[in-house]
Amino acid sequence: MSENTPVISLQNVDLYYETKRGLFKPPIRVGAALGINLDVHKGEVLAIVGESGCGKTTLGNVIIGMLKPTAGKLLFNGKDVYSMGKSAYREFRNSVQLVQQDSYAALNPVKTLRHSLCGPLLHKKLAKNNADAVKQVYEALDMVGINHEELDKYPHELSGGQRQRILMARAILMRPKLIVADEPVSMIDVSLRISILNLMAKLNKTLDIAFVYITHDFGTARYIARDGNITIMYLGKMVEYGNVQKVLEHPSHPYLQALLTAVPVPDPIIAKKKRELPLKSVDMPSVAAPPSGCRFHPRCPYATEICSQEEPQLKPFKDGKCACHLADQIPAWSLRRDKAGAEE
Repeated sequence: MSENTPVISLQNVDLYYETKRGLFKPPIRVGAALGINLDVHKGEVLAIVGESGCGKTTLGNVIIGMLKPTAGKLLFNGKDVYSMGKSAYREFRNSVQLVQQDSYAALNPVKTLRHSLCGPLLHKKLAKNNADAVKQVYEALDMVGINHEELDKYPHELSGGQRQRILMARAILMRPKLIVADEPVSMIDVSLRISILNLMAKLNKTLDIAFVYITHDFGTARYIARDGNITIMYLGKMVEYGNVQKVLEHPSHPYLQALLTAVPVPDPIIAKKKRELPLKSVDMPSVAAPPSGCRFHPRCPYATEICSQEEPQLKPFKDGKCACHLADQIPAWSLRRDKAGAEE
C-alpha cells in the first residue's frame, strides 16, 4: 500500500432501500445514495452536509461497513472490504469507528463506563489483561478530558457533553485510522459544542486520525474541516465537492447557494443587504420518486429545459467538482446584493 492510497474509497457506490407498499404490491426501491465516488485519505477531515433525508447518514453507514452497497465497491487501504479474509476484515472494523449522534442511546444504560470501555479492549484482545485495559482507558480519558473518577459511573450520571467525550474515547481505544462522526454536537448545549469540535481537531492533529463529519450545520462543518474538504448532498446525490473554504466562499451549485442564503447572519448591516435566492418551490421532492433530469430542477431558479431532461454528472469545475449543467453560466454568488458577481 502506497502513502497516497486512501484509507477509505467508495467507487460508484449505490445503496437502495426497499419499502413495502402492501401485501400484493411490489416493493419500491428507494435510492438513498447513488453514484458515490469518494476518497478519504490519512489525516483528512471531510464534511458531508445536506438536509434531512439527503442520504448523508446512509453514506456514513456505508463507510463504516454497517450497510453493504447495492452496487459499487468499498475499499479499505486499497482492498475490497467485502472480499477480505477474517483478519483483514477485523482490522477494517477496528480501524473505522463511529461516533453516534445520541450519546445516551450509544452507551449501555445498565453498565458502568468501566465495563463499556474496558470490555471492547479485552474482547478484541487489544489489552493483555484487565490492568492493561484500565491503563489504556485512563490514557484515553486523559486525552478527551474526562476525570478517572467518572469511570465507575453510569451513562445517566454524566452530562451530554461528557457522554459525547466518552464515545470519542471509546472510538480512539480501537486505534482507528478514521472516525465517522454523525451529528456529534447536535444534541448537546451550544456552549459545549466548541469543546467537542476542538477535541476532534486535537485527535486529528495529534493521532493523525481522519474524520468524516456528518452535519446539516455549515458553521460547525467549516470549523472542523477548516483545512479539509466538503461534499454537499441532495436526494442521495453528491452535487458539489471541494476544499471547504473555497466551496463555501464561492459555491457553484444553485442548491448550495440557496442553502447559504438561508443561513442567518448576525451582523445587522450585512443582513439588510443580504442577497436572496428565491426557489421555485420550498417542498423537497420525494427520494422515492425523484424528478427526471437534475433532481434539483423543480426548485432551481436557473433551470432550463436540459435540466429536466438530462441528469448532470459530478465533474471537475474550477477548484472542485459540481453536478450542474449551468455551473459556468449562473451568476457568481455573494452573500451581499451589492457584491453579487464580484469578488469579495
